[in-house]
Amino acid sequence: MCPVSYYTMIRSKNHKFEYRLRMIQHASTYGIKSAACRFRCSRNTVRKWLRRYRQAGALSGLEERSRAPHSCPHKLTPQEEKRILKQRARTPGFGARRLKYEFELPYGVSAISRVLRQYGLTRKKRRKRQKKNDLRAIKALYKPFTRFQMDIKYLNDLPHYWPYMRCLGLPRFQYSIREVPLGATFLTYGDEISLTYAELTAKRFLQHLQQHGIDLSEVIIQTDNGAEFDGRRLHPADRGFTHTVEKLHNAAHSRIPPACPNANADVESLHYLVETEFYDIQDFVSQSDFLTKATTYQNYFNLARRNGSKGKRSPLDILGEKAPSIPRGILLLPPVLLGKLLPDLRTSPSPQGGHDVPILPEHYGDRRIESRFGESGRKHSLEGIFNGRGIRTGSRKRREAPPLILRV
Repeated sequence: MCPVSYYTMIRSKNHKFEYRLRMIQHASTYGIKSAACRFRCSRNTVRKWLRRYRQAGALSGLEERSRAPHSCPHKLTPQEEKRILKQRARTPGFGARRLKYEFELPYGVSAISRVLRQYGLTRKKRRKRQKKNDLRAIKALYKPFTRFQMDIKYLNDLPHYWPYMRCLGLPRFQYSIREVPLGATFLTYGDEISLTYAELTAKRFLQHLQQHGIDLSEVIIQTDNGAEFDGRRLHPADRGFTHTVEKLHNAAHSRIPPACPNANADVESLHYLVETEFYDIQDFVSQSDFLTKATTYQNYFNLARRNGSKGKRSPLDILGEKAPSIPRGILLLPPVLLGKLLPDLRTSPSPQGGHDVPILPEHYGDRRIESRFGESGRKHSLEGIFNGRGIRTGSRKRREAPPLILRV
């Protein structure tokens, strides 16, 4: 017969604690031997819990004690933990494995994970979803520089990047092309989502491939069904994104099925990486500084960054293994502002008829702020946005029309 009733066990939050309490109460009244028989345990077990209860002088003596060792010779020292935390502060988007590989830390991945977890620096664990199709092995068999995925990333919803975008006139959208077998990436930037900017990006990229000896008849660019990629065009036309890719450059353009963003998983994963590793940690002072840092990150991504899904190899390493005949300079196409590739309407002659076209906003650059606030306007405007005050736009008085005078 059980010494503790079913009702008592159900009411108790800790069944083991309740069992030990009943055991020492029985031992205090009837003795150790009787308690051992009653609760079906050894006499040493009864003595151990009775001794702990008397030493503690309270019920806390019946709680479980930690079984961790009193000393751990290989545990990281406080100085070593500070070194890990310092590198993590520089790159908040890096996990334990990435920190170890990028900074060559002489500690195990589990030890780095423990430090990050101990100081509350780990991200919330994402919900695991069942993998329907793992296509990494199939994508690795593609010929280099034949399969590409293209998409657009919104930059105007990134909290760290937004103040610089507003003050310095930085681009609002990122046009991304990612090479599937190698994982290489190529970026351009614009202030709007438009068919013209998508055509410019594809045209510039395909010409770059052709200059490095790539047969464009084998190239396939895959996009979603957005209007900037002719996704809403029902009939073939003599202009547009598809015309630029297929007719003007002899490449192929394919679209993913509707409501299936997973088909563009490579370029979507790039958008997550570039946000955590670049936009969330970098500060900018001008458009030229932004382009310099964007170029540096793209070169790091293509030449040095090891990809876990590619066998911990960089795109440069995979290119040397699969296609050593392709020049390495093919990975060095720098990012540009797409507005700069359009014709400069300020130097073009005025049309003989029709409406005059205004100057492109991209040509103003940082002079918009300087002309508004003076030579130090950029500094004051940045301080205003970061302090939450914003930029005062002022108010302009309307010119009142002169009164009409009627002469008789």
